[in-house]
Amino acid sequence: MPSPPTKAAPTIVLYDGWCSVCSKGAAKLNKLDNNRGLLRTIDLRKENQLIEQHQLDPAQVRRVMHLITSTGEVLIAMNAVRESMRVLGRGWTITWTKLPILRWITDRLYLYFANNRHRWFAAHPCTDGSCAVPKKPKPD
Repeated sequence: MPSPPTKAAPTIVLYDGWCSVCSKGAAKLNKLDNNRGLLRTIDLRKENQLIEQHQLDPAQVRRVMHLITSTGEVLIAMNAVRESMRVLGRGWTITWTKLPILRWITDRLYLYFANNRHRWFAAHPCTDGSCAVPKKPKPD
């Protein structure tokens, strides 16, 4: 009797849980996955084993989104975004970002956002869809 096909390991997305936009993006990816197990999002600040296992630079991982395919290939930045959408069957929504001139623009826009996100959005830990808001100091 043939054995049932084995399910491929899910694609893993490492995101910055201290970035509210990144956390919301990860939540959106989870929603698009709809419990199919195609994709697993992990807050990079809570996961050291994968970073060490794939010999990733922790500073680079904190800088841009990283994606680890089911075969172990690591994609970063906009390539990670494109692959995450492809895995979820939504690659068609961002195919335009692969066009020659647009690819150059979208890749740089992603890096510009990644480099400035903590300046534009407060950096703070987010868990379970809620983010801690720093308290204002009381006037003396």
